[in-house]
Amino acid sequence: MPWELAALYIYSYLIGALPTPYLVARLVKGIDLREYGSGNVGGSNLARQLGKKWVLPLSLFEFLFKGVSPIVAGLVFLAHVPGMERTSPLFLAAPLLALIGNNWSVFLRFQGGRGIMVICGMLAALAPLLFLAGLLIYLVGWRITRSSGVWALVAVAALPLLAWAPGGWLTLGWPSLLPALTDPDTWTIPAGEAFVISWYCAVILALVVLKRLLSNSMTFPEDVSRKKVLFNRLFRDRDLDSRTEWVGRIPDEP
Repeated sequence: MPWELAALYIYSYLIGALPTPYLVARLVKGIDLREYGSGNVGGSNLARQLGKKWVLPLSLFEFLFKGVSPIVAGLVFLAHVPGMERTSPLFLAAPLLALIGNNWSVFLRFQGGRGIMVICGMLAALAPLLFLAGLLIYLVGWRITRSSGVWALVAVAALPLLAWAPGGWLTLGWPSLLPALTDPDTWTIPAGEAFVISWYCAVILALVVLKRLLSNSMTFPEDVSRKKVLFNRLFRDRDLDSRTEWVGRIPDEP
């Protein structure tokens, strides 16, 4: 393994594992974000505890640094390594490590956020048209139902299928997309690219499902059955039926 690849892997995991929402909550309000509201170490819970003004800067950080930067760094520093193209499994492992770091941070005893903004950054850098297709599904579903948790899962679940759109054109990367927009005759998809991207999105979906089911704690509410909790975690991204009760939680007084 070239030292550049090892360095990329270490960087990707550590930048993903940086618990930005947790640190902001500690520095600004002196609270442990895991003990308040949903317990999620992410932007939505941070916004509820500290205000919506934190959503944009946090989202940009996670999108650009955790999602985009591992791919850009790989393209720049591994360009000279034979076989290290955009759809190489060794190359694609780097952004996955960033997502794993975000969801299971070594700095938080392997707890963390849900990684949706990290996924958005990964896909925007890797396959921008596929990212836009998934984003459209989420926005339309959220607009109709106002259920963010459900439609985030639906959008991620649709990605492996969308990658197989006729011709595989949604899987075009930036190097192929930009010339294709100026010269339609160059609109070609490398052999096997849609297959690789589809399986890659399936791995992302598996990580999303695993994180939702495990949450940040395997402690279940005493008055709710385990099956119900797991159902709520997967489809509603919370333990309780009542969203108001779930996001309004605070630690018990000592």
